[in-house]
Amino acid sequence: MNYIKGLFLSILLISVPAFAEVETTSSIRGTVNVAGAAVEITNQSTGQTKSVTAGTTGNFSASFLKVGGPYSVSASAPGYARESVDGLFLVLNETTNISITLVSTADVEEVVTTASRAGSIKVGTGTLLDRTAMDGVPTINRSVADFAKLDPRVSINTGSSRNAEISVMGANNRYNDFSIDGVSFNDPFGLNANGFGSMRNPISLDFVDQISVDVTPFDVSRGNNTGGSIAVVTKSGTNEFKGTYYTTERDESNIGDYNGLDFATFSEEITSVTLSGPIIQDKLFFFVGYEELEASSPVLYGTKGSGAPNEAETVTAAIGQQIKDIAMNTYGYDPGALDNVSFPETHEEYTVKIDYYINDFHRAVLNVSHSEDYFPRKYNRGNTVFSNNYYAKPPEIDRESITIFSDWSDRLRTKIKFTSYEMYEDDASIGDPFFPEARIRVGGDQVYLGGDRYRGANLINTTSDYFTFKLDYDLGDHIITAGVETEEADIYNLFIARYNGEIHFDSIDDFANGTWSYLRFHTPISGNANVSDAAAAFEVEKTTMYLQDKWYVNDDLTIIYGVRYDQRETPTEARLNPNFLARNGVPNNAKFDFDLVQPRFSFNMNVTDEVSGMFDGMFDYVVDATLRGGHGLFMGRIPNVWYGNQYSRSGGATDYNRFRSFSDTIGTMPAAAVADPRFFWLGPTSNYQVRGAYFGDAQGTDPDFEAPSSWRSNLALDLVTANGYEITFEYNLDDVNEGVFYKDLGLERTGQLADGRGVYDTSGDYWLTNASGGGAEAFTWSVTKDFNGLKALLAYSTVDAEDIYPLTSTQAESSYGYTQRFDGENLSPRPSSFMIDEKWIFSLDYTAKLIGENDTRFSLVYISKSGENFSVTYDSGRNSVGGASYGGYDLAYIPTGAADPKVNFASAGVAASVMEHINNTGLRNYKGTYAPRNAFQGPDYRRVDLRITQDINVWNDHKLIVYLDVLNLLNLLDDDKGIVEEYSYNNSRQILVNGVDAQGRVNITGVDPDDSLSVVNFNGQSVWQVNLGFKYSF
Repeated sequence: MNYIKGLFLSILLISVPAFAEVETTSSIRGTVNVAGAAVEITNQSTGQTKSVTAGTTGNFSASFLKVGGPYSVSASAPGYARESVDGLFLVLNETTNISITLVSTADVEEVVTTASRAGSIKVGTGTLLDRTAMDGVPTINRSVADFAKLDPRVSINTGSSRNAEISVMGANNRYNDFSIDGVSFNDPFGLNANGFGSMRNPISLDFVDQISVDVTPFDVSRGNNTGGSIAVVTKSGTNEFKGTYYTTERDESNIGDYNGLDFATFSEEITSVTLSGPIIQDKLFFFVGYEELEASSPVLYGTKGSGAPNEAETVTAAIGQQIKDIAMNTYGYDPGALDNVSFPETHEEYTVKIDYYINDFHRAVLNVSHSEDYFPRKYNRGNTVFSNNYYAKPPEIDRESITIFSDWSDRLRTKIKFTSYEMYEDDASIGDPFFPEARIRVGGDQVYLGGDRYRGANLINTTSDYFTFKLDYDLGDHIITAGVETEEADIYNLFIARYNGEIHFDSIDDFANGTWSYLRFHTPISGNANVSDAAAAFEVEKTTMYLQDKWYVNDDLTIIYGVRYDQRETPTEARLNPNFLARNGVPNNAKFDFDLVQPRFSFNMNVTDEVSGMFDGMFDYVVDATLRGGHGLFMGRIPNVWYGNQYSRSGGATDYNRFRSFSDTIGTMPAAAVADPRFFWLGPTSNYQVRGAYFGDAQGTDPDFEAPSSWRSNLALDLVTANGYEITFEYNLDDVNEGVFYKDLGLERTGQLADGRGVYDTSGDYWLTNASGGGAEAFTWSVTKDFNGLKALLAYSTVDAEDIYPLTSTQAESSYGYTQRFDGENLSPRPSSFMIDEKWIFSLDYTAKLIGENDTRFSLVYISKSGENFSVTYDSGRNSVGGASYGGYDLAYIPTGAADPKVNFASAGVAASVMEHINNTGLRNYKGTYAPRNAFQGPDYRRVDLRITQDINVWNDHKLIVYLDVLNLLNLLDDDKGIVEEYSYNNSRQILVNGVDAQGRVNITGVDPDDSLSVVNFNGQSVWQVNLGFKYSF
């Protein structure tokens, strides 16, 4: 045995490869010293018992067990005393491993031991929180992100944002997989930054039993991610009736002030109710939960002198009224208000779970859930946005699933699941959605009114049907797992950007006269008034198969190896655009049809003896050491919006038009007599003639497109010392196998500027294809210790992640345009926009009885993390200097000095101020060349959160629980601490430019050292917050 372990260990140290197992159920594995012994596994909360027989080597196993417990495992055999192990609690990701030794009845009648006899077989990377751990996490938003951030490899954009982005090891947040009871709860179309279909939390925390955050879930039954996998298991009913009632209210008085300015007026009230218990004792159980939220959004923006937290530079209330009068008197449109803008927000959800123990061999679980939101927001940045330019997102989500678990013999077990999922969302502007969005320049401000330019036609309806079959077959030393999964999704997305039009005016007078400076709109083609023809309506079919062997080589070594196969297809082609084909030589309507074979390997090895011997007694105090790791290929989750772009933008149903300067042919913005406010294409006096089909630009997909995928590896060492320290060292490595890349097929290089960058003409024919390059690596360590009831954790992670395209948007055009670049499509891997370079976590948890026999619990969490990466670009206004990106996303060339011949300074004073900024910042390292994408880091961030929980026993098992959460405790102690500062869109337009001179030199007109750097406080992230919550439980 030592020879096998030594050989295996030496191979690992040469190859350094990663693994994790995630299921909505758990498993038990054990050995008995008597072959053929009868083993009973009992869930003591439900009375359910599984009976198995130990094999010829004494091995036994049980899978598809409910998480939680407590469980007891007993073994008996003729002539031997019965032995039981009690108090087992099962968790996700780990197989509970026990050993039972039967003794003769001549020596003893019965032996009962506690769960301290049990161990676990962990193979993988991640963090798991059970109900007890979750109750100790300081949180006010009650967000999944508040728990996910406790893994040091996880970064949360904007801290405690309602719509927080969760990134794992620097990967795009849309590459995560989130599931509830084994059912995907990802945003089914892929628009939301939080990755969920709902705007608030996808599930109430009071409904949750366990949360698992897995960085490398290598069990072949897990897929659909190249980021992280977040799995939630909900509570179930037991033989005891249990219930909770939670309530909390808060407003601006519970939040600190920033720079002496009181937080904006708002209110929020949350109520949550749960009830569970038996319908039939030991047979049929239920769990129901309901939660609702009612809130008013804070007033954050306003005119100059309004007292709003974010005031305009130039626009006063009087100027705002002048613009409103013009809109109403000239155009017959009421834009709403500029000051004191606040909207109601609501969230409502319920869930029902039925567990039916049909008999000792079969169990069925029924899940039904529903959620709906009303979430108002604004798209346009700036402090002067009229209220009717805001829009509402009202997603509704329904899910039903039934799962049947069966034990066909001591060896064969199966799981069958049927699931249906539907999401419906019809976004619309608060005001008239068809009035054009007007942007009016007033000094340094931009005033927005009219319908939001992306909400004139914006509807999503997705339905999905899932089928899952999984089996485990126990061969003694081997457990074979096999499975098949299918999904059929119907997608309907009506999205016509700028359907209501987008119009810019350079002054208030221009607005009054209808003289625009920029006009862009997207309309149905000539002769077709049926807007629904522009919708992306398509199907996505997915098939998954997998096979795995978990080999218990001996008591010290477990090896898991297997293969997963994923296939994706869109059976219906998009409209063929013949002009796209003629322009580019390729069709725009290739179907998505790709597959991937994903081999995976993982292991868990007890190396206690080897660790002690390897270091010549340095670690003699180590009482347990486990080496685990693995290697495998993963296919990522593909947001359906990526499929949909070519269906909605074929050019066969709509026509996209842009005019960058005023045209007499088109005419001025018409006055109020127009029957339909979509002025330029439906107005009765319009001079604009809509073109026929297929003349506009279009979007297509490479017929050889492959799903994003990565090779992922990890190696970890877990140590337990004699004095109770638990120490983990871990290394993770991700290598992108296939990345995602957008090309402009008609991109044409027309020249070169003096600084070496190319000048390009774009076509708008965007092409979804693949690119290689990029990846991530992370080194993590953690230490935990229980100091006589004081539980402490210290963890650290450093992450280095790179990508080629950040893909921060959902439209092909904006994903392309928002990518900072120097020279066209000549891109190389650069630090990820989602990456946090370093992160520290320190937590303390202590429970005492300060008031009689009632528990008082103190939980403190400290997080320190480096700032987000950002790029330094030119501020060139609306137009790009190089032509291949949006204006403001050209990477800046860094002059060598005031006399650099490759640039043209507007004056000696400008040159002096620009070079002073360069010489005093990291830009000095790039003199004579350009500063690469994400070459810089924003300010670091440190935060301390505290939760105090007081139990008050009422009678029997009834108790009142009081929660006091203090978030950003550092800011409460010092106003200058705990401030969140970020560069918007990871971009800082620090070098001001105005076109190019005749020699191809960029005209530099100034410098803005802090451009886009702002304090993030729209949800109180940069100030202290206090919340008092009450829960009655029985």
